[in-house]
Amino acid sequence: MNELARIAAESVGSKSCRNVEKYQEGQYNKVFLVTTEDGKEVIAKVPQPNAGRPHFTTASEVATMDYARNVLDLPVPEVYAWNSKASTSSVGAEYIIMEKAPGVELGCVWPKLHGKQRIKIVKQLIHFQKRFTASTFSGIGSLYYAESLEDGVSSISVGEGTLKAASSSKNFVLGPITDERFFEEGRGEVACGRGPCTLVILGLIFTPLILFSGSSTEDYLVALGLHELSYVRCAKKPLSPGIFGGPGGYQPSIAGKVAALEDYVKIARYLPLKEPAFTAAVLWHDDLHSGNIFVHPDDPSQITSIIDWHTAYISPLIRHRLWPALLDFEGPKPLLGWVGDARKAPELPANYQELSGEEQKDAEALVRQQSSYKLFEIYSAKENPNVSRALLHQPTPRCHLIDYAAITAHHTEPYVKALLIELVDAWERIVGPEGPSCPLHYSEHERKIRAKELNMWSDCCDLLDSVNDSLGVPTAWNGEVSGEGYGATREKLRVVREEFLDNMAKDDEERAEWAKAWPYDDDEEVNE
Repeated sequence: MNELARIAAESVGSKSCRNVEKYQEGQYNKVFLVTTEDGKEVIAKVPQPNAGRPHFTTASEVATMDYARNVLDLPVPEVYAWNSKASTSSVGAEYIIMEKAPGVELGCVWPKLHGKQRIKIVKQLIHFQKRFTASTFSGIGSLYYAESLEDGVSSISVGEGTLKAASSSKNFVLGPITDERFFEEGRGEVACGRGPCTLVILGLIFTPLILFSGSSTEDYLVALGLHELSYVRCAKKPLSPGIFGGPGGYQPSIAGKVAALEDYVKIARYLPLKEPAFTAAVLWHDDLHSGNIFVHPDDPSQITSIIDWHTAYISPLIRHRLWPALLDFEGPKPLLGWVGDARKAPELPANYQELSGEEQKDAEALVRQQSSYKLFEIYSAKENPNVSRALLHQPTPRCHLIDYAAITAHHTEPYVKALLIELVDAWERIVGPEGPSCPLHYSEHERKIRAKELNMWSDCCDLLDSVNDSLGVPTAWNGEVSGEGYGATREKLRVVREEFLDNMAKDDEERAEWAKAWPYDDDEEVNE
């Protein structure tokens, strides 16, 4: 810690450090606030073991922040010093020393902002996305400085088509992708290629285990399926969208996952539409939640900084999280588009006056969330047509298939199989009347089996939603909890688990089966 503090002080021209305090500890990084002897404040960030590939994640984050700040002209903290090689670091670990983000976290003030202030925030986010889409790339991967990649690591020069030439003298290149979806839950241990791939000339550059050539978004979508297929064949227990394996419930199998992915790979290259909303390769920040956005303390409608760029990467626009996480919420979402009920503004329920005071507050909060959500869609249509088109495409079966096939190990194969049948039935609309014949065919018997599996799978997903409601956690909770809240959460888990087993099991044998299906493990095993 002393060495990290020394480097932090020297990076801003100070003689020494006066104080170091833990600033925050996220899922992927330890973050410290360093105060120098002359009163300067800087952030020192050290990656956790689960942050991503050693060296590549840090090296890419630094280059990406530079590109976003100095090329795209976005409000991003300045990096003062960094080292992506723990073996050569005097700290003994990778680190980034950067400017402290000015302002306050948007999450501290967002619930209190009135309509006009929220509109200003939404418009700024759309402006930032316009800057992203203004700089398209000829390949898929993550950004690096050329000198940070060793000989033998594939890279693609960043040149025409981006904003680089007129804005920076840095030698940016595309290198291996740092998208966390390629590394979460042991995926990083799978021997497969992670790019970069060029959409024009070089094709996908893969290690020998999965080797094929290509030159398009279509090849990238095929690669997603092949990567997941390799992972499924050697996967550890992954996160699940439901509680599977209980008596009478859906029983996941490796064979079922493999069959779903092999079918996906056969049609993946036919999925993208031939338009920029699908094919444009752009840099994106996929985690714009309220904790990663800072605003001015005196004018909270003014964004001052965007942080946490460690998994920002370049891929086709349709694969990015286009809705800022800030605008996501639990509850019914407004309809997309401009036809029929989708044109209606969110409004309070008809029985609003009959609700209790607390229920009225909840209804008002929901309308504010729905309004911000809809406004993002409206202003995107006006200011950023490609993003608007992609927003409309993302809820469609073809996009759902791409997303869920890439996480088939999470036991999503019944939904993937159902989507495959839906697309087979709509094949002519996908490829056109003169297009190739569909490489897949499902008999009536297969369709009935898949429909039954889907119903059982949906019931298991509903079961997990019910458990999460009892725990008071979000639908997509991954089981992580802050250190200070660990004890209380663990006790609540124990209580809810016992209630769950009591309600679901008819006898000791079923109780044992449901106990195995329980989705939340602990390092300290919960006794029966």
